[in-house]
Amino acid sequence: MNTKFVVEMLRKKTHHFLTISILIMVISLTMLNFTVSYISNQYQMINKDFMNNNNVKVIHVTGKGNGEATTQISLQDVNEINTLLKDKELDDKAKAYPVYTLPTVYRDSMATAYSMIGISEELAPLVSEGCTLKDGRICVGDVKDGQITLNVPIIEEKDGGFSSTETVDLEMTAEKGATNENAIFIHSIPKNNQAYVNEKEAKKLTKIMYEKSQNSSEYIQESQLSNLVVYVKDIKNVDTVGKVLKDNHYFTSYTFNSFENFSINISTNQMILIILCGFLVITSIVTAILLMINFLRIQKKEIAILKLIGYKSKMIVTIYTRLLTILFRNIFLYTLVIYLFNYFLKLIPVSLPFLGIIVLLDFMILLITLAYVYFFGIKKICRMDTIELLKKGKEFE
Repeated sequence: MNTKFVVEMLRKKTHHFLTISILIMVISLTMLNFTVSYISNQYQMINKDFMNNNNVKVIHVTGKGNGEATTQISLQDVNEINTLLKDKELDDKAKAYPVYTLPTVYRDSMATAYSMIGISEELAPLVSEGCTLKDGRICVGDVKDGQITLNVPIIEEKDGGFSSTETVDLEMTAEKGATNENAIFIHSIPKNNQAYVNEKEAKKLTKIMYEKSQNSSEYIQESQLSNLVVYVKDIKNVDTVGKVLKDNHYFTSYTFNSFENFSINISTNQMILIILCGFLVITSIVTAILLMINFLRIQKKEIAILKLIGYKSKMIVTIYTRLLTILFRNIFLYTLVIYLFNYFLKLIPVSLPFLGIIVLLDFMILLITLAYVYFFGIKKICRMDTIELLKKGKEFE
């Protein structure tokens, strides 16, 4: 028995219901592809701009209210904030860090000036992906990785001011990647050459700079404190941590400061996009299954005829499985061509980077549909008796 010939005959003698079903499936998958491309783009943008953006996870603490008075931030506040976070069971979700601003240092015999900032090594990712801020390293933005020599000024206090007439050379390993705009500072200074070191190196530089000062090291360190930053690990906890700080009279500044429950809303929107995408996929699968099952029910007469001329049930299962496989292959190619057509002609905005997701999704939907139809449609109907196949048709009457 020539099953291939029968498949070709069935394709040429296509029932109008199958033609309509193929058209519906192509339209359904095409609309799903466009929707998934849009949702994926929105999901990626939310991740990039919010969920994975360190800038929105940093809360800047600039001062504290004390009754009607306002006090500047101090190193003691670092411990107080971390204790406060621990009391509120938020210590595993957020942590406060001091930010120090040191006097300017130079490179290449005073040719290049660096505005020095000292921060915790744990905050290195906020500066740049290329910075580690390990001991002996300095993160800069104007030179390649390698050894550099810093000219550290020896500061003298004269007539109520500061001056420097001598420097000390200090070798450090440079890490390229520092920028003027990052999560450490609220405002950037244009054309300012910022450099970053960890707290240990900041103390080392400070000790060299103020070796002639009569002030205590504690006083100098306190005077170099610029502000505090509270880094929140998960965007969903930013509003909670911000409220705790505000309730304890700390002056805060962060991205979501002017929005109510913004971080929670972002997470909710992201979840809605995932649920919507899942709903559309399930709807497409159910639609395709119902269309194909109905097509097979219409094909009972043809299946009965095949049995009458000698085809076994197993061979008929093979025929219809091959038929639907060819049809699903064509549907897959049609939807892929339509997606690429829209991308190049820009009729409906779609994203080429998500083409892999679209291909995988369409293939999965058609494969699941084929598997379900095979087990609960083709095998079931093809194993029915000839009389049972014909009893609802005109031939039986």
